Amino acid sequence: MIQTVIVEDEGVAARRLKRLLEQEGLQVIASLKSNAALQRYIQTKPAPDLYFMDVHLNDGVVFETLQAVKINTPIIFTTAYDEFAIKAFKQNSVDYLLKPIGKPELQQALQKFRQLFQTNTQSIDLQAINQLLQSQQTNYRDRIKVKVGNRLRIFKMEEVALIYSESKHTYIQVEDRSYPIDQVLEQLNQELDPSQFYRVNRGQIVNINFITDIISYSNSRLKVVIPNTQQEIIIARERVKDFKDWLG
Repeated sequence: MIQTVIVEDEGVAARRLKRLLEQEGLQVIASLKSNAALQRYIQTKPAPDLYFMDVHLNDGVVFETLQAVKINTPIIFTTAYDEFAIKAFKQNSVDYLLKPIGKPELQQALQKFRQLFQTNTQSIDLQAINQLLQSQQTNYRDRIKVKVGNRLRIFKMEEVALIYSESKHTYIQVEDRSYPIDQVLEQLNQELDPSQFYRVNRGQIVNINFITDIISYSNSRLKVVIPNTQQEIIIARERVKDFKDWLG
């Protein structure tokens, strides 16, 4: 039986992938939620037969960990990147699953794994993949539409102060009002200009131009102040350094 490890910080996505893999006869021996957990696992645990890794985790891009620690285990990445960026994975002999993951696509990826990786040692050029992916992030989303009653309104992203998830729905805040949107936070985060927007935690993305204050909070955390919001915006201790680097 193929033993696999899932690296995914979204609980719903991780549970769904685990269920799909078990239906295909694979054994999921661990489910990890961060780069820190992945690095500890690689350094202390026996290697599985296969990894499934989300490209973006709450504590950074997974390639940073893969370049820092030696790993020879085959990887199937999960990603929300567009079709052009996906070619980067194919060109470097790494398979991918485009979110939301479908069963036929999963079966094809597993077939490729069985054909290539169970009979050969496959080389993965992580640096090349990372560079190709980063090169796709030049055309960022500049507007977003929301439904207000029976009308559609268009907002420029520069007007959006905060994006957040609440009760399984995603919202944007413009001035003193919040609007529900169709996009999920994970996908939207990858479409935004990282110089302007930062995902401070699992459920919130802030616009740097609307931050009016940053306050020291308990347990070495930070509290971000954005006017006219009812949301409490707290940065976890492990993300504080990265957040400060982002601020410049």
